[in-house]
Amino acid sequence: MQKRKNPNKKSQKSKQQRSRKINYHPPPKPFDLKPPTYVQQIVRSWKVRGSVTGGSWSGSLSNISLCAFMGVIATGATTSSFISDQFRVKRICVWTPPAAVGSFATVALKYTDDPASNTQSGAPKTVSDTTVSPDFPAYACLEPPSDNSSIFSQWWDSSLTTTMVNVSVPVNSVVDIDFQFILDDIGATTAGPTLSGATAGNIYHHPITAGAGTLTVVGQMNSA
Repeated sequence: MQKRKNPNKKSQKSKQQRSRKINYHPPPKPFDLKPPTYVQQIVRSWKVRGSVTGGSWSGSLSNISLCAFMGVIATGATTSSFISDQFRVKRICVWTPPAAVGSFATVALKYTDDPASNTQSGAPKTVSDTTVSPDFPAYACLEPPSDNSSIFSQWWDSSLTTTMVNVSVPVNSVVDIDFQFILDDIGATTAGPTLSGATAGNIYHHPITAGAGTLTVVGQMNSA
């Protein structure tokens, strides 16, 4: 005679399995008394916007001029220190309208072929744009490769006079520069550019002069 299956047997087994799971307690993790590892100097990002006045902003930009535009701390009326001893430029973007209806405007940004004598050179890259309409400004954006394959992707010392970027930008252009930097609270600060009429302790964005034009920060930011 064939035995009949108990329909409640499966549900009883499931209840037992759930009971075992509920009663299971994993072994406690070892208690770690040591302080956790942490990054002492985090990388900070900063965008600084400027406008070109005086004339065409044309020439070579050096490390020291770019880092001074990023920011310095005044140590006196005319003296300063760089906010950071190491930095890198993530991108430079430019917008330029034509001076009048019927005229045109052209912008161009280029990495230098030879940043300094006897040093590695990055892959050549030039970006340019031209506009003939006031409704559509000329736009160019220069940024290094994201895989760090170029010398221009690397970190630079703020006090170097190495030329990094060649610019050809008309007057009345708007320029955005994206930086990455660290606050160096391990070593000593590096002396920055000479300021004019500064207040000690304030942060300033030092203008960059190239050719007849000068790039000065916009808005209410300090410039000296």
